[in-house]
Amino acid sequence: MESQIIKYYLPGEVVIHNEATSAWVSLYGLVLDITPLFTVALEKQPPLKKRLRWLLAFTGKDLSSFFAENPIAPTERTNRHGKRVPIFLPSLERNPITGRRWWRDRSLTIGRVTRFACPVKIINTLTFHATEMVVCCEDTVAVVRQKYAERYNAGAYQYEWRRDLRCGTEKGKLRLDKTLQGNGFFAEDYGTLPIIWIFYISPSDDDDDVVGDDCAPVDRCDDTGSFSGKRNPAGE
Repeated sequence: MESQIIKYYLPGEVVIHNEATSAWVSLYGLVLDITPLFTVALEKQPPLKKRLRWLLAFTGKDLSSFFAENPIAPTERTNRHGKRVPIFLPSLERNPITGRRWWRDRSLTIGRVTRFACPVKIINTLTFHATEMVVCCEDTVAVVRQKYAERYNAGAYQYEWRRDLRCGTEKGKLRLDKTLQGNGFFAEDYGTLPIIWIFYISPSDDDDDVVGDDCAPVDRCDDTGSFSGKRNPAGE
């Protein structure tokens, strides 16, 4: 996972995956999608055996209390026969696709649980509609925009994302490749709800500057956090 972009999840995004068709658990900050353990078993020989039913009952939850950390390994106890066994017997189950114990199978790791949830308010200057949502503190503004587009406004990519309403100022433009904190939120606005202002960008067939009555042309930003083209928030 070190060479890939890590995806972060809110605890509330993990807890809803608590069925055999979509089963997630968290383990010392890691988020694991253990769905294959159930889908393969049900395809081969339904119903689920006892240990898998036990594991299914804990999906959507944090299982760290059943494991030791560094390295992650099941916490054990001594049974009546004097043998060391895991206190959480479902830890003995393996991913039927790879043959590895599910808690040490890297192929099942899909991301990490966020360090803390971050509320944010997004105000659409075209409709004057304000939307409050919660994102991960590690999310870049590009990821916040993607989540906003998926949940509230599919046209979010047609908007310029800014920290303030001052036309033509570079300081107010949000870098899409940086987090909210990386864009200056929280450092100056501690204790307040971060507000993002979004301005609709009218589609254009050419690259000519669009100049309104009130302010100078403003660069348009893309997914990389760079800026290209011109637009004018006040003209809208």
